[in-house]
Amino acid sequence: MRNPGLLRLSTHEFLQRNAQVYGDLVHYKAFGRHVFQFNHPEMVQEVLIRDAAMQHRGIVMQRAKFVLGEGLLTSEEPAHMRQRRLVQPAFHRQRIAAYAETMLQFADEMAIRWPCEATFDIHRSMLELTLHITGKCLFDSDVESEVKTISDSVTAFMGFLPLAFLPFPHLLLKIPFGFLGRIQKSQNKLDALIYGMIADRRHSGVDHGDLLSMLLASQDAEGGTGGMTDRQIRDECLTLLLAGHETTANALSFIFYLMAHHADAQERVFAEASEMFGGITSGQPSGAAEIYERLRYTQRVVAEALRIFPPVWVTARSAAISYTYRGLAIPAGSLLLVPQIAIHRDSRWFPDPMRFDPDRFLPDAIAARPRNAYFPFGAGSRICIGENFAWMEAVLVLASVVRNWRLGFSGTAPKELPLNAQISLRPRDGVVVSVKRR
Repeated sequence: MRNPGLLRLSTHEFLQRNAQVYGDLVHYKAFGRHVFQFNHPEMVQEVLIRDAAMQHRGIVMQRAKFVLGEGLLTSEEPAHMRQRRLVQPAFHRQRIAAYAETMLQFADEMAIRWPCEATFDIHRSMLELTLHITGKCLFDSDVESEVKTISDSVTAFMGFLPLAFLPFPHLLLKIPFGFLGRIQKSQNKLDALIYGMIADRRHSGVDHGDLLSMLLASQDAEGGTGGMTDRQIRDECLTLLLAGHETTANALSFIFYLMAHHADAQERVFAEASEMFGGITSGQPSGAAEIYERLRYTQRVVAEALRIFPPVWVTARSAAISYTYRGLAIPAGSLLLVPQIAIHRDSRWFPDPMRFDPDRFLPDAIAARPRNAYFPFGAGSRICIGENFAWMEAVLVLASVVRNWRLGFSGTAPKELPLNAQISLRPRDGVVVSVKRR
């Protein structure tokens, strides 16, 4: 699972040697389960939207409940929709716009600490940066002292993937040594951190206007259960803390890797950012949000990076019941895969797909493609709730860094970036770039 054929451009060729192929639908067996892979934009709509009522979360997310609890990533309907309504206000457009100044502030503070000329792993820097932004914007918390704990916890949780396909993973998680022990320790440390924030906020009674305050004040009128318990709030906070910073850090690392490879695109971002930031001070969050809206080319750069390197590289579901899809029997319990990385790299929708070309996301080019040929944040009722937050964060951080720094490589530029496809798509060995102050 560390480098499956899905990561390669010749996805169909890889699977044809190991599976039954029905056009864009592939069937094979793995870990004793039927697996169906859907490789067409029309199938994205059919599987993730039309047939959603016949599915559960994929096996990895089902088993992840033992670590994450019943948060947005793991819960099933109808609980998921009620939870989404409770969390949604923290991600309204106006509130996300208010986060823009914080995003820029943290990005600038990070860049100030870089030496005038250096070579380092920018992925590590992005993990720290996005963690600070997530902690401040969603929990009004300075997580400086907990950065290493949370970063180590994310790495430990990534090792959970192999357990998802084994029987009784909840019993395996009780083994107190090796990487299983590290998962336990990470969970205990994060629980202490989050339950501590909940207790402090309940005691103070102060409304900080952040996600945590909203969850504490929320009332489940539809479910009739009243306010959320500490455990429910913990599950949502842990889910957003881990997912909210890790995938964006990966995305930014891929973006800067591509910028280091493509000096022409980097200079266009620099020119646009220099113009847009002129006359705007860091104390004007509304100005920062307006800058984001006007960074059109920078937005296309982010979009193209998410096409080539989607951090959420595959969307998985599990068939809740047996049903028929386009005349093919789908047994209950089957694993259903809709891989972003295969569809995003399909030459039918994106000619010469491994070529970096931000202009693929000009309006006319978007209109010429099938709907759902591009879905980096998923589709349907489970589309990522933090999509707009992640877009703004990635665009503003990219603009902030490039307007002050020139990125490249020390020595010969690497031809290929080694990848690790686990719960999310990560750079396997980090992203080592050289930076020089402009």
